[in-house]
Amino acid sequence: MTRISVKDQYYTLVNIFETSPEHQNRLIEIWQSLGAADERSGLVSVNAHLSHDGNSVISYIQWRDKAAWEGILSDPSRQERFKEVLTFATFDSIHCEVVHTQRNPRLGDSAIEISEQQDVLTVIEVARTRSKSQQDELLAVVTQPNPALDATPGYISHSVHRDFEGEAVVSYSQWESQEAYDAFRAGRDASGARPAALDGVDLREYTLRIAYITEATTV
Repeated sequence: MTRISVKDQYYTLVNIFETSPEHQNRLIEIWQSLGAADERSGLVSVNAHLSHDGNSVISYIQWRDKAAWEGILSDPSRQERFKEVLTFATFDSIHCEVVHTQRNPRLGDSAIEISEQQDVLTVIEVARTRSKSQQDELLAVVTQPNPALDATPGYISHSVHRDFEGEAVVSYSQWESQEAYDAFRAGRDASGARPAALDGVDLREYTLRIAYITEATTV
């Protein structure tokens, strides 16, 4: 089970693969072939998600620090598998850190967790910012506690991530069902509650389910 927390300060990669429905599971099989997360390499966890539309696979990967991630780049087996992936998918990677978390207090424990045993809808939103100042402006809005979310039916949790280059803000949220999220979206759109800081920002939304998780036992 993976934990998302500001205090852990993990070097986080949100890897977005655009592919086709017939290749989604092939991507998962390749990740599984690379073996389990290993604290000796600094790889904390790998969480692979399949999009509901069949066209995307997103991995949420935690490293102990940037040096740990850089250390594995020279692994020949990983490089060969990555070349294989690029024969049937395009790839984009966002290097970031967790800067804010919120979990519905009615659910008890405040920790945000990712688990294959969870029957939840995962929503990943990627806002592409044009500058560090625009990123800061957006973060100032989306990292504020939002009591209205706690009262929203079906809301479980969300976390906000800051891209180190000032080029993106990523939200990772969990919902009890697609229906709950759709109702939230409809209400938000009807109210015109879109933050002004999003004006001119390219925003992409992915609805997904967990397909594969590996996590180091100790870090």
